[in-house]
Amino acid sequence: MAKTLAEILYDHAAWIHGGEGAGQRAVLSGRDLSNEDLNGLDLRDADFYGALLIGADLSHADLRRANMVGAILVNANLTRAQLAEADLTDADLRGANLTGADLTGADLWRCNVKGCTIEPEVLHRALSCVKP
Repeated sequence: MAKTLAEILYDHAAWIHGGEGAGQRAVLSGRDLSNEDLNGLDLRDADFYGALLIGADLSHADLRRANMVGAILVNANLTRAQLAEADLTDADLRGANLTGADLTGADLWRCNVKGCTIEPEVLHRALSCVKP
């Protein structure tokens, strides 16, 4: 029987904060999490490969080192989300709000950021741009 989202998140919290053998890493690959409220959750190292996160609220979430390859984050709220070292390869961030997000070291290879809200300096830092 498949675990519910609440069970997966509970196990992930135990995995992050527990001792050896506690809990389990969140694997949300391919799941439809559209419009879910994940505000402020500690989801570092979670696997969102190919997940649907359309309109999801991930504001203030800790997504450091998360696998978000191919995730669909259209119109998602990622305000002040921690995305340092997250893998966003082939992710679709069209219309997403990334205001105040930390993208330090994030992989944005072939990521679609059309129409998203992001501070230029945050994007430049993520892309390792250098001022001339």
